[in-house]
Parts: sequence; C-alpha cells; structure tokens
Amino acid sequence: MPSIVFTSHAGQDLGHAVADVLYGDFNPGGRLNMTWYQSSKQLPDIMDYDIIKGKRTYQYFEGDVLYPFGHGLSYSHFSYSGLALSQSNIRADGQVTVTLVVKNEGHLPGDEVVQLYVKADSSRVIRPLKTLKGFRRIHLQPNASETVSFELKAGDLAFWDVTRDRYCVESGSYTLMVGPSSGQVAETAVLQIAGETIPPRSLLEPVRAVNYDDYQDVFIDECREGGESIRMAGDSGWIAFHDVSFDEAFTAFEARVSGHIKGGEVIVRTGSPDGPEAGSCKVPPTGGRQAWTTVKAPLTGLAGRHNVFLAFTGEVQISWFRIT
Repeated sequence: MPSIVFTSHAGQDLGHAVADVLYGDFNPGGRLNMTWYQSSKQLPDIMDYDIIKGKRTYQYFEGDVLYPFGHGLSYSHFSYSGLALSQSNIRADGQVTVTLVVKNEGHLPGDEVVQLYVKADSSRVIRPLKTLKGFRRIHLQPNASETVSFELKAGDLAFWDVTRDRYCVESGSYTLMVGPSSGQVAETAVLQIAGETIPPRSLLEPVRAVNYDDYQDVFIDECREGGESIRMAGDSGWIAFHDVSFDEAFTAFEARVSGHIKGGEVIVRTGSPDGPEAGSCKVPPTGGRQAWTTVKAPLTGLAGRHNVFLAFTGEVQISWFRIT
C-alpha cells in the first residue's frame, strides 16, 4: 500500500472525516506520537523498562522502523531551507533562536508539523540519538512560505548527573535537526554550549547503588531504610561506576547490604566486570530482603582513575557503598 490512513478513538462523524481524507476533500496533517517498529523481534522483553540499554523509542533505537516517530503524510509537499541560529555559542544559562523557512510546494492548502530535534555530539554518558525539543504546526496555501522559529534554552538540554545528584548542562557541541519527522532530517546546524565538564567521580562519601553508570542482571528495588536499592535478577550481576578518581591508595570497602536467606558475596573489580579484583567481602544471610547490615573489606590496587565494578553473587541486595 502506498499509504495508510490511521485513526484512533474519534466521534460519531469519524466515517465522514475518513471519507473526506480518502477523496481529497481534506488534506491530512496528523503525526504519529510513537514509533512503529517492523516487528516485535526488534524489541527486548516486554518487562524490560530500560529504554536506553534496551535501545527503544526513536531516541535510542538504531534499526530500521516501519514508521518513525513524528511521521505523517499529506497531499502537499513541503520544502525546508535557510536553517539559522541567532548565535552559534551560548552559555549554560543562555538560549538561542532557531529559524527556518518552510514552503508548500504542492497544489493544495495543507498543514505541516515542523519538528526540532537535538543530539549531544559527545558526552560522559549515553545520550539519545535525537530528542524532540519543539514542534510547530503551520497552515500554508499552495506556493506560500513561512518563517518558523523555535526558542531553545541550554537548560532544555540538561540531563541528570548521577555522580553529583543534580541536573547538568554539559559543555560541547550539539547538532540541531529540523524536519517533518524523526526519520527525516531536512536541515542541520551545530550549537556550541559552554556548560560544565563533569569531574571524575568520587566514592569517598556513601554512594547510592542506584546511581550506577551501567549494569547487568540487576533490578531496582525499594529500601526500607530510605530510597532504592539494587538486587540481582538471578544468581549473579554487576553495577559499574565510571571514571572514578583515586588520588591516593584507597584500602577499604564499606557497604549497606542485605543477604536474604542464602547470603552472597560482593567483589570489587576495575576496568571491566571480569577485570582485576581489588577485594571482596562476604554478605551473611540476614533473614529477609529488607533486613540490612553493614559489611567491610580491605582493598588493594586502587590508585589512579578506574572504572569500578561491583560484581555480586548469591542473594545480595545493596543500598549504598563507599571506598576509602
């Protein structure tokens, strides 16, 4: 089929509205507010809610889709040109005006939904391939054009920095993209932002286990002592903390843990989940997932800057830890 008319719940006049579209008496201008994948085989398990690690939604999915987020057809064709920024360099508290010209190249009046997407060109963390930061619906007569503008604040590009428990606008270049959908980029421009450079991580003070940078085979669970905790999905798993700075030799590991019925073990490694072992400690059975105790263990070889991995076996649940 060259095209599909998609409708969801509507009123009693739905049949007339669809007929008007099919016979060309009305020029459609709807847009998808979701990604239509080619197959469920492109997606992780339905109980996996991590869109970053599972590479879901238009923000992280890297494959080919059936219809992209923001997609919609019209009986008119619209062209994009002249994308410009009011300034190419802004500070973390600044903003920029984004302008472009959209023209109706068709022979029918119609609506176009102009969409602005942004991506960080580099980052300490995994950032989206693109994120919608604004859209404008405009109505144009045949051969008519209009200048469309967006106000983009640097603060709109902030993300949650788990190393410091606050939002951060990262320094660097950002690519701005405009087009009729997330899958069609008509024009691009680059914006430089003088924001923050995230410093190396410190584990001297207690760090919430849920503030990891990466993980495997773990769940986020409650902690009755406050906040959340990490527990394993099976018999083993790990969490990672990237770019940790050890300015001197650090020799002790301390953690607030629960051992449930069987207990388990925490192994501190550097570099990778299977990297060199810096130390380990047994987690005793505590009689329940929410029965908490504190464990300590000596460490060796922690000097310089490392990616630190906490590998778990058994029935370990962890709330917080620190390395001193």
